[in-house]
Amino acid sequence: MKTHSYSINTGVIAQANNDNFFLHNHDFYEILMFSEGNSEYIVEGNTYTLEPGDIIVIRRNEMHRIFHKSPCSYARTIIYVYPEFFLENNCPEYERPFSNTEKEGNKISADLARKMGLSDAFSRLKRYAQDAGEDDTPVCRSTVVEILYLISKVSAFMGDDTHDDLVKQILLYINNNFAENINLDRLAERFFVSKYHICKIFKNGTGHTVHSYVTRKRITRVRELRKQGKSISEAAYLSGFGNYTSFYRAYLKEFGTSPGKMDK
Repeated sequence: MKTHSYSINTGVIAQANNDNFFLHNHDFYEILMFSEGNSEYIVEGNTYTLEPGDIIVIRRNEMHRIFHKSPCSYARTIIYVYPEFFLENNCPEYERPFSNTEKEGNKISADLARKMGLSDAFSRLKRYAQDAGEDDTPVCRSTVVEILYLISKVSAFMGDDTHDDLVKQILLYINNNFAENINLDRLAERFFVSKYHICKIFKNGTGHTVHSYVTRKRITRVRELRKQGKSISEAAYLSGFGNYTSFYRAYLKEFGTSPGKMDK
């Protein structure tokens, strides 16, 4: 359960594999500095190869995952930041790179991170948190503000460097049309490939079936509309579920629990 408006996660996994890493999203921002491994990062169909020191910036509700190309040691430092952090610390202008959904790319190269002082700031943040045994301290909080300030000075994030064009096109189409009746037949007709081929490349590229991915996008939209004051039935209808019953069944199947306690 969230106890404050940011948190820090550090650690090493000795033999990382993909069994416990899935495509997901959340309603806060994520900043990951990669330290060790043989991995790439996938964000909304874009794939970023990772070198030690690279930084990946994840905006709210962007579907993302780490993908390990081989089982080896994996190390990273992650900062999770909630929108209220910027108001609490009088730095709303530092939120722009995160809240601007039109901004392209998610990667800051290790070379740029070093030149800007981001690498050093991450190292200090990790040390401060370890020294204190917790991450919610004045020096940790001020260092997170510093990191956000430096990221706000990045003129442009790097775009993806490897990707499957067809998977990217399908993801873009789904992201723009998930409230409509999207199914494999419709996708196969639009992209002139077989349903079997779509199933295979989509699962390999995202870790999700098309149906599961569409469901996740719709549930995310329901949450957004609830926060805007829509009733859950109206939010379900506008998000593509058609009615509350369809939404309830999809949510229960996807998460194994009812949506009754969904936050507004």
